[in-house]
Amino acid sequence: MIYLKGIRLNERMPLDKDEYPLNIPALRNFKDLTFDTPVTFIVGENGMGKSTLIEAIAVSMGFNAEGGSRNFNFATHETHS
Repeated sequence: MIYLKGIRLNERMPLDKDEYPLNIPALRNFKDLTFDTPVTFIVGENGMGKSTLIEAIAVSMGFNAEGGSRNFNFATHETHS
């Protein structure tokens, strides 16, 4: 079962390519991402934006960026944008 079929950058919010988050190498040319299989691996060098992408997906779907579930939210220190 695929819970998330894809994500897309909201084009109604104009972002400059030199500003966060598009200044992160992994997100610089990001437009959309489609998930075709039940398991997806996101890999890359440190500082490429993997965690930023995962946190953005979690927050946009109503989950806590630090983990947990929709019904169990907590924040030790806000670390996401």
